[in-house]
Amino acid sequence: MVSAGGGIPHTSAFSGGTMNDHKPAGWYYVGDGKLRYSDDYGWTDFYMETTDPRTRDWPPPPPQTLLGQLREDKAALVTASGAQRHRRRGALFHRYRQAK
Repeated sequence: MVSAGGGIPHTSAFSGGTMNDHKPAGWYYVGDGKLRYSDDYGWTDFYMETTDPRTRDWPPPPPQTLLGQLREDKAALVTASGAQRHRRRGALFHRYRQAK
């Protein structure tokens, strides 16, 4: 394994390894400006661009952490939009009652 720019682990046939070598779980550079996550069982379907802001702090979090953060952000957004909708509905109803 060799270190590509920025300390990103990189495995290639030219450095004596192959993409099928067993390696610790983590993000690996696979070419074309992409990182791919490998876990204890092999390559996963999780990819990340090397230009992604989350790659600035090496190593980026594992996919499970990223997906958890995405779910939390989405839940917070849904909760916030639901509260705004409730306030609008209440304000409309309140104005209607005053108009009588």
